[in-house]
Amino acid sequence: MNDYKLEDLSQKELKIVLKWRNADHIRPFMTNDDIIQLEDHYRWFESVEKDPSKLVKLCFYQEKPIGLVNFSQIDSKNKTCEWGFYIGDKSSPIGSGKIMGILALDFLFKERQMRKLCAQILDFNSKSLSYHKKLGFTEEGRLVKQVLKNKQYVDVVLMGLFKEQWEQQSEFLKEEV
Repeated sequence: MNDYKLEDLSQKELKIVLKWRNADHIRPFMTNDDIIQLEDHYRWFESVEKDPSKLVKLCFYQEKPIGLVNFSQIDSKNKTCEWGFYIGDKSSPIGSGKIMGILALDFLFKERQMRKLCAQILDFNSKSLSYHKKLGFTEEGRLVKQVLKNKQYVDVVLMGLFKEQWEQQSEFLKEEV
């Protein structure tokens, strides 16, 4: 785990992040799966920098960027937010996603003092659903036929993780790593 770290997204990594966002192994699992143009990508980054309810972290493995964690709808009053993430570099070591998740959740619950993290997962993304369950998330609901994918509407699974659940689950996961 010492080979990994999270850092704020900066201007110098924007091109690699755009490449990841448009990659065939990531785009189909995003709510909006349109190809992202460079100008739109820069506007997105500017909005992240200006909006305190958004925060984007890059995951580095041995100083090389490999993935991204996006926190949104950060609500400091209710101490809640949502997240999205992906490993962009397909050559990343096996287990990088788990480590990135551990680092992100420790950051969110310990440093940012959030009490709950929410996730929205397309129902056909079984890998992400399984990943969230391993991290300790529980299903809280479902938005039926919410998003158009491949000419048919799919459900969005709503999941949540409380700080207390993470504290219990994190020690087990860290021992596994």
